[in-house]
Amino acid sequence: MPNTPTDKLMDAAYDHNTALRFGRMDLAREHVAVKARDAWAKRHASWGGRVRVLDLELADVRMKTRDEAEVRVRVEWQRLDEAELRTTELVQKWRNASGWHVDTEECASGDTALLDRPADTDTPKGETGSAKDGL
Repeated sequence: MPNTPTDKLMDAAYDHNTALRFGRMDLAREHVAVKARDAWAKRHASWGGRVRVLDLELADVRMKTRDEAEVRVRVEWQRLDEAELRTTELVQKWRNASGWHVDTEECASGDTALLDRPADTDTPKGETGSAKDGL
């Protein structure tokens, strides 16, 4: 049984990202802050459908304060209609408010097409992929 905030964060981050890895969005969503769930669901809409996650690992976990943390996640994935292996590093901002939950999640590097964006959103400068690519 975890005792420290760091232990509890590690357990929550592991559970959330393991659920993502195996397409259990229902379980992963439980670890997302209530106010962020709709946006999170839209940005992960293609996971398990048009996108196959091949591997996912926690690359770094940093406590910013007792109740705020940053988790970096490395994801290897591919579109179902392609053989190309893609890599994306995500940054998840976690907050502890009656338990640890993902508050925000953004692409830090690699192919940003992993997280769906609204069709009117351009690809950030220096990054590849966007919702406009047909993902």
